[in-house]
Amino acid sequence: MERLQSILQLLTRPIEFASRDAYAHLSTVKDLGPFVSRQVVQALAETVYPARVETDLLALRQLFTDYDEVRDLAERKRRLAGARAILDRLSHARERAESLAATAPPAALWNIPIQYAKGVGPKRAALFQKLGVRTVEESLWFLPWRYEDRSVVTPIGQLAPGTRATICGTVQSSDLTRTRRRHMTILDVIVEDTTGGLHCVYFNQPYLEKLLKAGTRVMMNGMVSAGRKGWTDLRMDAPQFEVLGEEAETPLHVGRIVPIYHETRGLTSRQIRVILKGLLDQYLGGLTEVLPDALRVRHRLPTIQTAIADVHFPGAPANREALDRGITPAHRRLAFEEFLLLELALAMRQRSVKEEIKGIRFNPRTPLVSRLTELLPFRLTGAQERVLAEIQRDMAAPRPMNRLIQGDVGCGKTVVALRRRVRRSGRRSRRDRHTS
Repeated sequence: MERLQSILQLLTRPIEFASRDAYAHLSTVKDLGPFVSRQVVQALAETVYPARVETDLLALRQLFTDYDEVRDLAERKRRLAGARAILDRLSHARERAESLAATAPPAALWNIPIQYAKGVGPKRAALFQKLGVRTVEESLWFLPWRYEDRSVVTPIGQLAPGTRATICGTVQSSDLTRTRRRHMTILDVIVEDTTGGLHCVYFNQPYLEKLLKAGTRVMMNGMVSAGRKGWTDLRMDAPQFEVLGEEAETPLHVGRIVPIYHETRGLTSRQIRVILKGLLDQYLGGLTEVLPDALRVRHRLPTIQTAIADVHFPGAPANREALDRGITPAHRRLAFEEFLLLELALAMRQRSVKEEIKGIRFNPRTPLVSRLTELLPFRLTGAQERVLAEIQRDMAAPRPMNRLIQGDVGCGKTVVALRRRVRRSGRRSRRDRHTS
């Protein structure tokens, strides 16, 4: 609720000022509508609040939707009075939430909409929904479909056209030009290390000029191509980059094995990596461990938190081929849980069928079965007799039969099915006829 407190303070100051001295300063407060709307939208995009708080925030925004276009002073006063009442309720709600924070259980991740995660918002939430992601928990289970090894740094002097490589160097210059014909922007960034220099070219991304300034330490990953002067003029078009700060932080996009996610128009794998990194840092501890410790230890499986973190951002040393094939310990743990839950669900369904659904008890003694056996030109095998005995027990029980007969071609499945069909043609048991 700290973020809510700061937003309430920002909103309260201009609203209180406009209402002071019997609304004497009403005309001096400009652009109040856009300011309130912007603060409310930012608050809802960054944090998940209780339903009542969200309702009040949306009502507050509604009061100022067309506030600056309203000419009636009485209407403006009415809206300001309503806004002050809402702010007062929100302030009390924050105080109550803080008093209960120590004892309140954490919100279930499947109840937190993805749009309220940091860096998402309504527009990106709609894009995530196209990928089947609607909640925070679904985002944590939105796993990479492949990986790229960008951990090996190649000296610029050893680069060759037609290869994908990762380099590390310093930006020497950043030149932004605009073309007249197509109205394009071309940003030419020259990165150098101790072995040479490389042109990194970006099209229609002028905002990168502020990030890739001269003197900035960066890592770049992309396809190397020859420039106009051939091998002596190498370049990368729109390479992935990472700005290296003074702190030794692990990069996300280069200098490591990088996860690649399924994309949709308007939502790139790079953006997904940044969002998921923030979600993992904030919500990873909220995942529920469903496997008992004894079971995990017996099968040497990591915890759910470790598995999810390693699948998204594998640490060193990591094998890219094993990651792509899904055979790392983290992938194995997730697959184990999925199959275990599936088997448990099927077992529960089978038990409910046996306990709750009443079946038909067939009379095991019918002369038709003996007559069929006499007509067969061969004797049944031991396996066929065993399976028929099991089927007979199932058909005599007062519950539906759930059985699959599996065997190679020519092993005798048809005659077993025929015997079952003949037995079914017999009448039900006498007791069932009287009770039905």
